[in-house]
Amino acid sequence: MGRSETVAQRLVEKGQPTREDYQAALECLDEAVCEALAVGQAQAGRMAGPCVGYATYVFARMCSHATAAIRAAPLSRWVESDHEEWGFHVLACHARALLEGNLYFHYLMSPADEDREEGRARITLLQLNDCCSRLKMFADDPAQRQGFEGQRDELVARLKTIPFFQQLAQPVQAQCLSGKKAWFMDRAQLVEMVGMEKGEFDVLWDLWSQHSHIHPISFYRMEANGRGSGLENDADRSYLTTAMLICAGILEAATDKVVEVFPDVAAVRQGLNSKFSPGPKSNQPQL
Repeated sequence: MGRSETVAQRLVEKGQPTREDYQAALECLDEAVCEALAVGQAQAGRMAGPCVGYATYVFARMCSHATAAIRAAPLSRWVESDHEEWGFHVLACHARALLEGNLYFHYLMSPADEDREEGRARITLLQLNDCCSRLKMFADDPAQRQGFEGQRDELVARLKTIPFFQQLAQPVQAQCLSGKKAWFMDRAQLVEMVGMEKGEFDVLWDLWSQHSHIHPISFYRMEANGRGSGLENDADRSYLTTAMLICAGILEAATDKVVEVFPDVAAVRQGLNSKFSPGPKSNQPQL
């Protein structure tokens, strides 16, 4: 059981988290971020297959959001400030990004059926989704549009030749060829793959999305018990504590997977003493 799981289990037994519980969760996230950054930097530049290669890009984005989260969290050692903002919104968007990124990371890291060229299909679909997204953004630029339309047609033609893709159901093929999907699995399948309950995932996704945007749940009860005021209060402290523990667990599992693929980087995992740069002075490598 990881440290974040141990703290989370203790909180379930206690109920409403105290300031001390919040600080324990903050340290769990801090440790997970430190180890993820150290491992991510240690494996950078390695040769890897396309799926694993793109997975390391997703891991890098996860590390970026994790860094932003630990810097935004009240009482973080990563930032010197004479004021703390206790609203859950400071963490919600980064927590949601980690929740989503975790699905895509493990999807790309999961074994592929190479006899049917599943790995090549995954990467081609990813490229097609990226191309179609850019085509939509630059639709009013004739030169850009022409270039992306040509690329789209090439990727569609390539995808149609791959045995794995040919054996998918026709409705799935049609959705993929439209450029609307970046992954062959749907969200329910991805959630199951990472070992989460779909109902639990949906609750977290909805709650964290509401606070990432200015949606009703983020403001409807602002006046109750100080929530949403920016001052420390039970509701926001509880949301922050829970989100930090979940994010720490996500980072721990993703870091485990990177170390599994690149075992020689395991030694850089030193908890809060992990070395990486940029970051807090105590974590920077000694020259």
